[in-house]
Amino acid sequence: MNNLDLFFTNDLRTQWRKRIEGDGGYCPICDKWGKISGIRINATMARSLIWLCRFHNDTADTWVNVPLYGPRWLVQSNQLPTLRRWGLVERCSTDDDSVTKHSGLWRPTAKGWDFYMGKISIPEKFYSYNNTVEGYSTNEVRIHECFATDFDYQAVMSDSYSASVLTGKAKPLGDDQ
Repeated sequence: MNNLDLFFTNDLRTQWRKRIEGDGGYCPICDKWGKISGIRINATMARSLIWLCRFHNDTADTWVNVPLYGPRWLVQSNQLPTLRRWGLVERCSTDDDSVTKHSGLWRPTAKGWDFYMGKISIPEKFYSYNNTVEGYSTNEVRIHECFATDFDYQAVMSDSYSASVLTGKAKPLGDDQ
């Protein structure tokens, strides 16, 4: 790759980053839609953690087989993978020779237990792009507050990562302030 190609590539990456941090848009190369999205912890996620902690505590098993024991609403909502973004739960890895992608075995982390017990608060939302957490909101919530608000689709779609960082409502990962 020559210097001109490198300059052009870096310029495209900078433009793309600005686009996904703002209102989002289509990639000039692959035409893929992209946006850094803010995901707020909600009542279904909190309820999923509560169920997992209670079931885990009642059975005293190391891992909970959610597809086998989880209530239908929990399995269908599939919110445990999202709770991993806050470090509240963890999934047991599968064997290398497994025919399934995931084991279905979950357990709360120490942080998850503390949040469940009301001992700690967590960032109200995380910002994600391409399945990677980019940062967390500066607003924090306790578990009981997750049940106080209704889902607002317009608020989710209008949320901009760059505006949240500029106004101090979000902090990028690695930004120790």
